[in-house]
Amino acid sequence: MEPPPIPQPPPAVQARIDFGNRRAVMVSIVIAMLTLLLFTMCAVTIPFAAGILLLPLFCLAGFGAAYFYIRQTGEKISPQGGARLGFMTALWAFLVVVLLSVLLAVLVSNPGLRGELLSIASANSNPATQELAKLLNDPRKFILLLMGQLLVYFCLFTFPSMLGGMLGVRFQAKK
Repeated sequence: MEPPPIPQPPPAVQARIDFGNRRAVMVSIVIAMLTLLLFTMCAVTIPFAAGILLLPLFCLAGFGAAYFYIRQTGEKISPQGGARLGFMTALWAFLVVVLLSVLLAVLVSNPGLRGELLSIASANSNPATQELAKLLNDPRKFILLLMGQLLVYFCLFTFPSMLGGMLGVRFQAKK
């Protein structure tokens, strides 16, 4: 008579990463706000490098979100889950940028506030500020340009963050 087979442990259940997962939402919000803060500090201190830092910074954000989620929960997530976590992180950051853009559009559409912005911009001798002053003269053109840039920012935030999330899962899986 043969001994009964040894029961195999159940396969590890992978965490479901979506907006219903409170831990994933909290981690992604915290990482998104830290990323925006870091990007703002870089843009203020070294403005010419801000565009160059955008892609690696959001890749690092996705990586950090996946890494910290796994470290906090101990759950195993798939590369697809890491990409979702990166996307969630980028989405929170993008929503903040959208809110700031709407606020700027409201300010520019108000003639009194636009006049004050124009006087501030014209007092500055920086060529970029002078170009901004020209755009402020036509608020519709300025707002359309702002809306077009939002699409670019969405892509520049989400794709690197998703890649970073997948890399964060792969890095954590090798440990």
